[in-house]
Amino acid sequence: MDKRIETLKEKLPDNHKEVAVLTSHIFDALDKLTTEHRRYVDISAAAKIKPNPDEERAFFDTIYQVKTLIMSELEKTVEDIEHKGDKNWHKNYKDGIE
Repeated sequence: MDKRIETLKEKLPDNHKEVAVLTSHIFDALDKLTTEHRRYVDISAAAKIKPNPDEERAFFDTIYQVKTLIMSELEKTVEDIEHKGDKNWHKNYKDGIE
């Protein structure tokens, strides 16, 4: 997803590039959370505490869905910025992008 973020960042004007940087920071934070979760599960396993497979699946599915949602919103934002001033463009966000 880092490559997609960089591609979208290149499409943004200079005064809006921080949106892509923020997205990258959010993804880094989610990756850190995932790493910490894995570490916790590993420590628990060392203490002979088995993780619940359903909870593990739910955790990783939720992280994936959140990342997908954030990326989708960034793409919509970039589209709106690219079409700013276009009378025929149907905005993704009615309240605007600025």
